[in-house]
Amino acid sequence: MKIILLLTVLFLSITAYSQDKIIEPDNKQNFIISGLYGNGKVIPSNNFVRGDNLQGKPIENFQFFALKALWHNPNYSDWQKVYKGPYYGFGLAIGKFDNPKEIGYPISYYSILGIPIKRWNKLEIYTEFQFGMESNWDYYDPISNPKNNVIGGSTTFRLDIALKMFYSLSPKLDLGAGLNFIHSSNGGFKQPNKGFNLYTPFAELRYRFNNRPDYKNLPKAGRVARSDDLYFMMGFGDPQKNYFAIGGLSAIYFNQLSNVSKIGLGTDLNYWDGLNNNSDETTETRNIDNLTIGLILQPEVIVNRLTLLGGIGIYARHLDYGNFIKAYQRLGVRCEIYKNCSIGVNVRGVDFIRAEFFEFNLGYSIRWMK
Repeated sequence: MKIILLLTVLFLSITAYSQDKIIEPDNKQNFIISGLYGNGKVIPSNNFVRGDNLQGKPIENFQFFALKALWHNPNYSDWQKVYKGPYYGFGLAIGKFDNPKEIGYPISYYSILGIPIKRWNKLEIYTEFQFGMESNWDYYDPISNPKNNVIGGSTTFRLDIALKMFYSLSPKLDLGAGLNFIHSSNGGFKQPNKGFNLYTPFAELRYRFNNRPDYKNLPKAGRVARSDDLYFMMGFGDPQKNYFAIGGLSAIYFNQLSNVSKIGLGTDLNYWDGLNNNSDETTETRNIDNLTIGLILQPEVIVNRLTLLGGIGIYARHLDYGNFIKAYQRLGVRCEIYKNCSIGVNVRGVDFIRAEFFEFNLGYSIRWMK
């Protein structure tokens, strides 16, 4: 939990710190408030959602209301020039499922980063990333809530990726719509913990306290310093299916392709403490069967000291999945905290919809400047 709080604070402080390098004569902060409503679907990735619950019905629908506080500055610093006017801030949301008696009404609080993809005269397309925490769940209890194997504790982590567009109604008012994917779970710290996966179309209305900056004539960033990196990562977490820990080491070589992107190829070695357990979860003697080996291709997006990452790999060795049969995925964020040292958190999953564990990590990069 402390790691998640630290990452959120670092995210906000890093973006705020970037404002020290103001080079534009207009230094308005361009504050925005935003309200949105979403109504979407629950991905049926576990038995509780599919109908094995006290009401005996599938949990199919999800809706939420949210408020956001955002800053949309016209490129005062290099990273903002690179991304041609991104926005960032924080949000608060309340959600509702089909079955609130067993799930509750989760409240989410999260940091936000929106990156423009394309701008026209009045229409803009963005991708948005959110990361934070959720509370107010009705979580698993062996007596009062015995079927809820999705949420095992009062607090969960939230990861949200959205694609959205905005239409300018006036110099201060924007109307938006989009689609987001949300993953919620507690990272295996409390069991059971299958987690929720959701996709939600939404509508958004945002109001600017200052007139819209002129994004048509943004200054170009030019070429910023680039490097090739050999990245070493030490990760740890708890799988969704049991209480046993996972620890591992990764080594990935990255080639920086542009000011904002890099791509890496490497390997993940993880020791799954409970991988060779018996069917009744009794523990076997640890041996080589607990070791998994993965090969991964990992593209990354650089945002100042923050890195957004995704990856797809294949298990070259895995006791349950076999060798070179099952693909796995990684989605996460890390922050450089001192020179080449970083901290981060990833969601590790398989089949593109089933999360296996949160991968908290410490990293170090050996860097060759280009």
